Amino acid sequence: MVEFGDEEVSNAERIASSADRRREAWGATLDDMTALADEYEEEGWETVRIAAGSTGTFGPGDLEGDEETFGIAYVVPGDKAEEVSELFEQSSFPEYEVYRAENDGLVYMVTALLAPDIETAVFVAGAWEQRTALNCATTAIERGQMFSYLQKLDGTVVGVVEHDDPDKFFPNLDAIRRYAPNVDDESEDGDAAADENDDTDA
Repeated sequence: MVEFGDEEVSNAERIASSADRRREAWGATLDDMTALADEYEEEGWETVRIAAGSTGTFGPGDLEGDEETFGIAYVVPGDKAEEVSELFEQSSFPEYEVYRAENDGLVYMVTALLAPDIETAVFVAGAWEQRTALNCATTAIERGQMFSYLQKLDGTVVGVVEHDDPDKFFPNLDAIRRYAPNVDDESEDGDAAADENDDTDA
């Protein structure tokens, strides 16, 4: 008779361990945001700190009826949304920095949106899955631009920032490809089609 007890325990332990690692990684991300914001405040800047309620990447065609828009969307908590909206009426936040770390297929990231003209910095902490990021990442790299969207839970956008260096967000496209579903299958199909074409030409 096959016994599954040990396997079930092992799976449960792996799931719990993964959850623990993700909680620790998220906690470290929030700590990083706090430390960065504190540095700017010490230099006299006003700061806004946002722990995104949800974060996700999207590429052209991922949103119904939209074949062009791409970037990373962050859900801003309700108590911060109005403040962020007012700040984006005052500045375009032309400067930025990206701080990121990878863990278990997730990217934990703090984006510092900087507005020197009003000496204000908006720090946004979020985490997104690499397996769903390929469309966004490849589009950003190909076009040489990237976008951050700050929005309410209902989808209302309160701020958009264009970035000129997508490599800061996606420094390793191969790592994202490894997590993307069906990429290997598509690659193999493409190779097979190429081989058939070679045979036909011959």
